[in-house]
Amino acid sequence: MKNLTIYSCILGLICSGCNLDRTPFSHIAEDDLTAIEGSLASLTVGNYSQLKGWVENWHRITEYPGTNVSLSGTTSDHLYPSYNLQRLVNSIRVNNFWEMSYRNIVGCNLIIERIAEGESDEHDQLLAENLYLRGMLYFYLTNVFGRPYNQGPDNLSVPIKLSTNIQENPIRSTVEEVYLQIEQDLLRAEQLFTSKKKNIYASKEVAQALLARMYLYQGKNDKALEYADKVIQSGRYSLLPTSEFPNYSIKIPEDNSETIFAIRHVKDVDYASNGWFTIGSLYAHYLGSGWGEMYASRTYLELIRKYPTDVRYTFIEAVPTNNPTQFDETWALYVNDDYRYAYKVVSAHGDDYTYLENGVIKRLIKQPNNVDGYDYFVEDGNRLKTVLIEEAMDMRNGYPKYYISKASGQEGQAHLLSPVISRLAEIYLIRAEANAKLGNYSAALNDVNTLRTRAGIPDVGLYTLSNLGKKSVMDVIMEERQLELAWEGHSKFDHIRNGITIDRRYPGTHLSGATPLFVIPASSPSIIEYIPERQIVLSGGVLTQNP
Repeated sequence: MKNLTIYSCILGLICSGCNLDRTPFSHIAEDDLTAIEGSLASLTVGNYSQLKGWVENWHRITEYPGTNVSLSGTTSDHLYPSYNLQRLVNSIRVNNFWEMSYRNIVGCNLIIERIAEGESDEHDQLLAENLYLRGMLYFYLTNVFGRPYNQGPDNLSVPIKLSTNIQENPIRSTVEEVYLQIEQDLLRAEQLFTSKKKNIYASKEVAQALLARMYLYQGKNDKALEYADKVIQSGRYSLLPTSEFPNYSIKIPEDNSETIFAIRHVKDVDYASNGWFTIGSLYAHYLGSGWGEMYASRTYLELIRKYPTDVRYTFIEAVPTNNPTQFDETWALYVNDDYRYAYKVVSAHGDDYTYLENGVIKRLIKQPNNVDGYDYFVEDGNRLKTVLIEEAMDMRNGYPKYYISKASGQEGQAHLLSPVISRLAEIYLIRAEANAKLGNYSAALNDVNTLRTRAGIPDVGLYTLSNLGKKSVMDVIMEERQLELAWEGHSKFDHIRNGITIDRRYPGTHLSGATPLFVIPASSPSIIEYIPERQIVLSGGVLTQNP
């Protein structure tokens, strides 16, 4: 009997209800996969569980090249070349992302090959779930390793593997071919789902949410609008209220009405050592766990601080100094001409702030904003620099510690997180962007304002066609995507698929080294990762490298 090894013992074949011999094993006889009761359901659960090993590198590869993060030191960890867009052909993290993606794809293929449509509702559901997972994995693979769709659908993307045959070694398909495969999988899944499972499993609306995003990335805005409407109008999801939104990341997904699909991590089970070596551990140090070395970028900070009532700022913690000589200081933090943080120690006098410079008392320059307050500036190098008023902060290598809590704290465990693949706020933003590109500007702004209202922004901060100033409708949508979807893996893709230069002229060690990238055009080779060198070697040269 031919044996098929299933990932490292398929996590002990998770489903405890299967009638299996309890003796240890590392494989299942291939011919038994459909004969053993519950085996296909168990393997499908295994495919979900395998995503836990995939999602950490997914986050680092998709989020770090964007404009929301600022690393406070260099590191030999291969997360660094993804962060500074100085790619490596032998990146361990990129290679692991590739390998785990294809391992999971083959796991889905194993189920898809063995189920014929219409056998039973249960089998149709399992088939649909695996089709969704395969489509999702190919969506991320093509966006990491292939150029944006609108830069040329004939560009090379990734190999399409639709079988479990280990001898099959496909060449790279085009971006168009991979998107077509994703669409086929998701549309087929959409029609096959027979039950509405919890949001840690795929369902019809989960497939529709990814279809909406896929069509948006392709520029098929009418289809993106259609599918965003399907998800919103399904009634299955609702935005968390303003008071609850700061608790988004600490809720378990099943208790979160806004989450459409998340990769479930279980408290005290999935994260050893209270969360070291996890997504959140680089963003913050909590409960004795985590490095806390990558902070919210200055770009993000200035955007989110415009409206003091914006509850999304609660996902950031300004860490106070531990230096007793600075406990009573107030700082005016700014960025100098060398893209380094600097500050003035200031004193408040009503709405004014003063500081001492070379024995002379000076005053911060203030300008009224539209929220009953002022924006403050300091003159540095004959230029006005925006300042953020803070109590004296803890610093690392000259970078103030603005911890990010959006990836930590689920159920009170330090860095437990169930990473979100799709949530309702994104669907509103997909609909807004699709409407804007179709010329339906008022409808687009209505969806943006829905999220801004939920965030606690007052009416004066809501948009109309008459108060945009120098901004376009697309400008405010892109800003809202940054505010709402930060640290969820969207930033780089939002830039490059819209032809927007990635502007990283803000403090961070991405500007270290001999040839730092201050701005990265959407046409730059750096926007896509190299095909891992290991995979090119293993393919016998069948795979070709990205430029």
